[in-house]
Amino acid sequence: MKEEEHPPASATSAKAADDQENPLANIMVNILIPVIALSWLSKEGDKAWHVGPVYGMIIAVLMPTIYFVWHFLKTRKVNFYSILGAAGVMLTGSITWYAWNADGSIKENAALLFAIKEAAIPLLFGITILYSHRTSKPLVGVFLLNPDILDVPRIESTARENNRWEAYQKIRLQGTWMLAGSLLLSAAMNFFLAIYLLSGKADPVSYNAAVGKLTWVGFLVIGIPLMVIMMSGLFFLIRKISDVTGLSKEEVFLPR
Repeated sequence: MKEEEHPPASATSAKAADDQENPLANIMVNILIPVIALSWLSKEGDKAWHVGPVYGMIIAVLMPTIYFVWHFLKTRKVNFYSILGAAGVMLTGSITWYAWNADGSIKENAALLFAIKEAAIPLLFGITILYSHRTSKPLVGVFLLNPDILDVPRIESTARENNRWEAYQKIRLQGTWMLAGSLLLSAAMNFFLAIYLLSGKADPVSYNAAVGKLTWVGFLVIGIPLMVIMMSGLFFLIRKISDVTGLSKEEVFLPR
């Protein structure tokens, strides 16, 4: 019987790389364009790019949504940051539609609603990740111990062969707590930052400017540190996996 042919590891890795979302494109569409739309385009002035707060908010919400749909249709995959981006822009648009009064004023509870929105998304993800550890497919295997990056089948088979499966499970639990903890920390920081920046904004122009500032300030003071924490956590887990399985750090990763 003819053996079934499998694509070489390099081809599999190349396909996985093609399916990965470009981080620079992600930052540009989900952060840079909304900040420009909310901070510059939203102004009411005589410049050609001053389209006003309504169209500025529409552009800020529409561009990440279009990118999310395009990326999903292209790869048929939805990753963590795409989900956060899509959910965030849809909630931003919904809260804005509610918060803007017909007379051009902003409802007094707009800052609190926006802060709850900023905290709710990472909070729900953190709780979901913790709960998923009790299921057959923990989400740490999607966000940290990703099979597109790590040779998970080899890691798990080696752990079983060496009777170190329980030790490997403890490592996955550590990864779950790291990931969930970073998201819960993000939820708290997002909430207080939104309250600080949006409180007292009484008109659509200043409201949009505050939302734009929240977008880039949140990325700098919350997003980047959390990414550093998650990357540090990933390398910590890789070192622990290498100790438990006896595999070298190079063997833990998929061939490139």
